[in-house]
Amino acid sequence: MTNTQDNTVPSDCDVIVIGGGVAGLTSSALLSKSGLRVVLLEEQPRPGGYLTSFRRKGYTFDSSVQWLNQCGEGKLIDRLFRHIGTDYPACHTMKRIHRYKSDSADYVLTSDPDQLRDQLVLDYPEDERGILRFFADCKRIGLHFGKLDTRMRAIETMSFPERTRFGLKMALWTVPIMKYLRMTAEKGVRNYFQSDGMKKLFQSEDRFMSVIMPICWAYSGDFQSAPYGGTGTMTDWLWKKLTDSSSSRVVVNRGVEKILLSGKTATGVVLSDGRTITGKYIIAACDLQHLYEKMLPQGAVPEDVVRRIRKTDLYHSAVTVFLGLDCDVSSLGLHEEVTCIVQGGVVRADCSGSDPDKITLIVQAPSVRDPSLAPQGKSTVIIHCAACMEYEARWKTEKDFGRGQAYRALKEHYAAILIARVEKAMGMHLKKHIEVVEVATPVTYWRYTGNRGGSMMGQKPTLRNIFTRVAHYRTPVENIFVGGHWAEYGGGVPIAVKAASNASLLVLKEMNKKEFVKLRDIMDGKDKGDR
Repeated sequence: MTNTQDNTVPSDCDVIVIGGGVAGLTSSALLSKSGLRVVLLEEQPRPGGYLTSFRRKGYTFDSSVQWLNQCGEGKLIDRLFRHIGTDYPACHTMKRIHRYKSDSADYVLTSDPDQLRDQLVLDYPEDERGILRFFADCKRIGLHFGKLDTRMRAIETMSFPERTRFGLKMALWTVPIMKYLRMTAEKGVRNYFQSDGMKKLFQSEDRFMSVIMPICWAYSGDFQSAPYGGTGTMTDWLWKKLTDSSSSRVVVNRGVEKILLSGKTATGVVLSDGRTITGKYIIAACDLQHLYEKMLPQGAVPEDVVRRIRKTDLYHSAVTVFLGLDCDVSSLGLHEEVTCIVQGGVVRADCSGSDPDKITLIVQAPSVRDPSLAPQGKSTVIIHCAACMEYEARWKTEKDFGRGQAYRALKEHYAAILIARVEKAMGMHLKKHIEVVEVATPVTYWRYTGNRGGSMMGQKPTLRNIFTRVAHYRTPVENIFVGGHWAEYGGGVPIAVKAASNASLLVLKEMNKKEFVKLRDIMDGKDKGDR
């Protein structure tokens, strides 16, 4: 990919998109496909955000994604991306999905969840009734969640009759799962199982929905791995669609200094290099607090709205250790599935804390399913765990998050603990095979994405967030729409793409009714997109 040069930055366009993650790229590509002139602004050297891949000494690593949903044939992302271009990099359904690993247990969830069910019945016969009921409920809920695939439009994009019908459908959809949404993991597990072994199997989660959703998705066949070449092939493909367009531009290495207003209406942006771009609409696929407090003039957003955004419950950030090994890691016991390692004797709260000796680890070996990610005969391993920005005085950074010797020493020490834990839990020797090691902390993710606290997925669907209505598409400033994770509750690629598509619909509703109808029907599953 080539970067846009200074002399090709346009002075005006139809839509300015701020932020080049998967949401910003998707909305830009959809609007460009609809014939609008789009300028996508990204302050990093290349777009991609959390779907970036990077290379080190012949190894390719995905920056964050462990698995994908809604990318299978006919699903939301498949429909939308096929509309953008039929040559998009396809994802592949996983067969070995999730491995539960602890001192006392080792089980694999596959695309046939009944295999896990039957094995658990054999190992815990005293819990047979509960296990059968648990898996039956997961299957039912998985099929129930499948109904959401054609209910992804925001109410702001709907007519009044559509809103009425949609509200009724969603109310009826919510009733059967309401009790699960509110349930803690501890209570939910206790409702099904009596034995300590079964209770400890799901020790790593704090909400019951997090316990059941992997099994639900397995029953509905909605677990995909990244395309061959890594997740970066998806964002590179979207980027190429834009750079190939004669009417749209991707501008990298430029942040937005401020948004221009005429009264209460946005009219354009001033870039970090002083250049000005005017536009009819702006889609903010970026951190909402930064938008409201840094880019917009003081007073443009009511103070009560800003306060709510400051108090939003956000998903955690992460520490990720990227390893390039000089051997085939499958010979060491790692395969296609995502392995969840829980430390024995640790209480549930510590599984999602900050202590590297206790926190739950997620381990995957991407090169097992995609050998192109490593040199021949070699492999990649990624170790991942939740983490917060405030750990050890913001990771012992200096003023303004300066990354000095203390920061580097802390992240290397943290990574060494995680590697040692994986070696012990899996009975393998990783250290002697390591050729490449890279470590990302919450500071890293914050630097490259701009998300507050390095949050991986935006805002949680907590009662406080929902009650205060922090998720929104329309901002207090006319002609600015939110088009990233902040527009919705929850996280992951499907939510980002959903938000991008709804923001695009809001623009098309005003600027191109014919294309609005086409995109609306694709989201509603009435039109499969261009083939």
